[in-house]
Amino acid sequence: MQCIRSTLRRWLSTSAFAVTLLFAGGVRAETPVPETPEPVAPIDDSLSAVGQYYPILCNTCASTSDYVNKAVTQYPRVRESVAFVYNLTNGQIRSIALDWNAELGFQAAGYEIPTEQRLVDYVRTVSDLYRRNGNSLSFSAVVRADGSVYLTFASGGTVELRAGSPRTIPSAMEAPGPVLDEVVPGRGSPIDLRGYRFGPYFNNIYPNFPATSYDLAFGQPGSIDAFVYDYFSTLGQNPGFVFDPTSMAHVNGAYRLTEQLTGQVTLFVPMKDGGYAKVRYEMSSGDVTLRQVVDPSGVVLPNGNGDAQQFYSTRNWFLGANAGNAVQSFEDWATRNGISVVVLNAGWGSGGRVTCISRSVTEVTCTIQPN
Repeated sequence: MQCIRSTLRRWLSTSAFAVTLLFAGGVRAETPVPETPEPVAPIDDSLSAVGQYYPILCNTCASTSDYVNKAVTQYPRVRESVAFVYNLTNGQIRSIALDWNAELGFQAAGYEIPTEQRLVDYVRTVSDLYRRNGNSLSFSAVVRADGSVYLTFASGGTVELRAGSPRTIPSAMEAPGPVLDEVVPGRGSPIDLRGYRFGPYFNNIYPNFPATSYDLAFGQPGSIDAFVYDYFSTLGQNPGFVFDPTSMAHVNGAYRLTEQLTGQVTLFVPMKDGGYAKVRYEMSSGDVTLRQVVDPSGVVLPNGNGDAQQFYSTRNWFLGANAGNAVQSFEDWATRNGISVVVLNAGWGSGGRVTCISRSVTEVTCTIQPN
């Protein structure tokens, strides 16, 4: 109140001084020409926001005044609002109250208020991951087929986000046929061996999951969406909650901060044949976007709905050390989709190659042979 009185007195004194000058110089003032309107400065009649929450990144903020100045400078005309100013390099966050006084025309308040402990812990955890990832929140994650998830860092380190979660089905449901298990990961695969242990009821739970990487490449994109969303969206333990905006659901205004810090995460998902899919997962919406499909031999396939005849027409590639699995998977997919496959030798040794020739508009023949 004392601050408001002082400001008001200064405003009245300044106004009185301006009026005195106006009357003193009135005799010398020139009357503007009627046809030429006197230029008028634009009037800012925008309304100040009320009751808002604003997340603000400030990796240079150190003192309390730094956090306050950052908030007031970025949002100088908001009323009864709070800014969450955070520093990812040191894991600090300050809640700054903002209150623009529209009547007197100045920022009446910008001061720190208590920050809920859950939000403090949240930013501290995010900051730890940020620093360990080379000052970046662009993470890659691996979703294993057993439901476990871990983060990978640019430095090569990993952070386990959740353990596997065995699924159960109603006792009346019949068990499916044999499920491919213990498949060796493909060349260059970022997924470890545990990623290829698909449970016995996996097909019942995710019926649209592709049988092979080729089914994903030449079938309908999005057939792994349910799997990714189911396993990745239910993270809830440290440090997994960094990617879970709903963990701050009961902290006023914190959702905007968590949404700003999570964003998109790149995921690697195992295929049953030893290949893998690379997808982008949007944490706030749960959208899954297919980015890349790789077969067991390391060949980059189309991203869904590919043209098999065009892709394999007179195409050669080396199968590498994982040739046995790649050949079996390729032959299975081709047979189910009407593509003739000629296997010249089953002894792959150090690897092999595939040559596919389109003999007509509707016929593709592939020859598989060792190196």
